[in-house]
Amino acid sequence: MSRRKVVALTGLSGVGKSTLLEYARRTLIFELLQAGDLIKAERQERQGQYVAQDLLREGNIDDNQALLISGFMRSAPEKGLIVLDGHTIIDTPDGLVEISPSVFSAIDVSRFVVLVDDAEKIALRRLSDTRRTRPSRSPQELAEHQERSVLAAYRAALALRVPLFIVPLNERRDIAVFLDQ
Repeated sequence: MSRRKVVALTGLSGVGKSTLLEYARRTLIFELLQAGDLIKAERQERQGQYVAQDLLREGNIDDNQALLISGFMRSAPEKGLIVLDGHTIIDTPDGLVEISPSVFSAIDVSRFVVLVDDAEKIALRRLSDTRRTRPSRSPQELAEHQERSVLAAYRAALALRVPLFIVPLNERRDIAVFLDQ
């Protein structure tokens, strides 16, 4: 591969992106960059300020996205497949905030892969994950958030004129196909 290819893997927190990526690593070589980790590292580097992953949604989303872009530029390799594990919407204390397509454009995303699952399953996963502190949301709220997340990915893909794939979690065996087309 002569140049880098950036794939944005998005979906709600708790949908199973990390689990899916573990399966993908069995058949595909890629650099994984986590949006939250890039933002935290940039904030630490620039401001000497540590922010826990689950508190990022409480900060200024535009500032966080600027940190994401600079962190990506500093961390991403020049060649190969890069998977950015991130979101198209952020569940903030003031409501849902859609990430601007300009953020994805700045990091040269070449395709979107949106992971979706049944909202009740997502709710159960979120409740059982003791490592994270997420806003408490009903399955109905999560279904609405998931729909808005898919629509935001659609708008971003349309603005960038890149492919969009919506992948149900149960199709994890095929995820490498969606990441490396």
